[in-house]
Amino acid sequence: MQTPRSRTADLDLLRVFDALVRLGSFTAAAKALSRTQSAVSMQIKRLEEQLGAQLVTRGTRRLAATPAGLQLLPVAREMLALNEQLFSETDPQEVAGTISIGTAEYYGVHVLPALVAEFCRSHPRIHVAIHTGIGWVMRAELGTRFDIVIGHGAVGAAEGTRLHETRVLWATGPDPELHKQRPLPLAVNPEGAVLRRWATAALDQAGIPWRIAYTSTSAAGLESAVRAGLAIGAFTEATLSNRLRALGPEDGMPALPDAELWLAVAPARPAVELMEAFLIHKLRGA
Repeated sequence: MQTPRSRTADLDLLRVFDALVRLGSFTAAAKALSRTQSAVSMQIKRLEEQLGAQLVTRGTRRLAATPAGLQLLPVAREMLALNEQLFSETDPQEVAGTISIGTAEYYGVHVLPALVAEFCRSHPRIHVAIHTGIGWVMRAELGTRFDIVIGHGAVGAAEGTRLHETRVLWATGPDPELHKQRPLPLAVNPEGAVLRRWATAALDQAGIPWRIAYTSTSAAGLESAVRAGLAIGAFTEATLSNRLRALGPEDGMPALPDAELWLAVAPARPAVELMEAFLIHKLRGA
């Protein structure tokens, strides 16, 4: 790869890169941008030459960003959003609109309210609604019910922009022997939820019989069941209360996969682009 010729970023190239990663193919990006597929391909090549790195994989069924591309993506989106903000702040027609955000309960309760309030103070004509639920369910409604969805999934699953990774841990309440009970009682999200799938699959692989003792979409509900000694549960590290005790291999519990917090957006409108860049900046590494 040639040494970058310029140290000035081309926002148009960044806009093409953002559309390409978001839509997953040269064909879809070209259609969305009203350009030819060859033009989009050439512009991505120019951006890669300018930055001196390969940004997207080619030849796969669904195009994906490379590690260098994933590193660039939030920066590119923030630059595009700042560019939009620059014009909106000098334009009497300030950016306006509505945004619907779907998120896991922990972020909907403990993280997003303060961040969204901060965002809305800077953008008073943008109105935001936050909904909590199961990530994979809300992800399926992206573009219809939701403009932005934040959830957990397998590391590298490319559900959206990766924000950070976190451990997933077994947890129990005050009963020091509950995790030895067979079949093992579980407190889990409804069927289809990622942590439920991982927990039952790990137990099956370890040959540990289990039963569902409590089901809830609420992290607080799951914690309540575990604290009461009704069941054990699987929690991401951020949601693991200090009132619970983590279980590990020394307790005879099988390892669980690490999780990835991701943010996915529907084809962006100016208001959504502003919110997306803001949230990526605030949540990455948090």
